[in-house]
Amino acid sequence: MNSIVDKEGEIIAYLYQNIIIDTQKEKVLGVILGNCFFGKSKAPLGKFFDKTFRKKNGKIVAKLGKKYTRDNFPENDFHIINDAWKSLNDIKDHVCIWIEEDKDWANKKDFISLLKEKD
Repeated sequence: MNSIVDKEGEIIAYLYQNIIIDTQKEKVLGVILGNCFFGKSKAPLGKFFDKTFRKKNGKIVAKLGKKYTRDNFPENDFHIINDAWKSLNDIKDHVCIWIEEDKDWANKKDFISLLKEKD
């Protein structure tokens, strides 16, 4: 499990077995399928590569932070994995999108807001 951090280095979520979970390690916020990431919207929101989450426009919205040991993993991982599978079953649009890498951070929308947007 890794932390996911914002531009200031603050932990905003965690990455656990390709599942993006909230800071309390209780709710599924999104999933990574291939190298695309998804949230409430069932279309790709962006890509995850080089330890960086990027929006479709290539701007950075989050990065991987510290890696944690097994002791820090979620206690209710069955619930989390089950919710992630439900989310995966809803994904209908998984066309691999091309993203031009941008060195800048996105200004308008933070990572968590992006994940919570619906179609």
